[in-house]
Amino acid sequence: MKQFFIYTTLAIIAFILFALLAPFGVVYGVGASFFRVKFKEGFAKIGGYFRSIAISIDQSGNVFCKELFNDVLIYPKGHPFGNEDETISSVLGKNKLSNTLTWAGKALDWILNIFERNHSVISIEHDE
Repeated sequence: MKQFFIYTTLAIIAFILFALLAPFGVVYGVGASFFRVKFKEGFAKIGGYFRSIAISIDQSGNVFCKELFNDVLIYPKGHPFGNEDETISSVLGKNKLSNTLTWAGKALDWILNIFERNHSVISIEHDE
């Protein structure tokens, strides 16, 4: 019971600090990336910075929504959501390959394919 309160408190503190500091961190990170390198290279570095942010948010979403995603996007024997080192797309890809996506999981996979062909399966290689 003690661990429950400790981890719950730490999660709340982390969430509050993230909400307060993330906007400043992004502005500072973009500025620092842009001004530390040549103009042309600055855009590539900023792009990489935003890619890292996107992956981090994606991994967080995998943890935050694990129960919802496990119930709605995959069948019970599928590869589960919730691993903090894995993206949502990677879990979708693993379930796509094992044919354990529900209709909602297939719909989300279809939407991701609009942005990048076979995105979920490709993302498996990037996460591992």
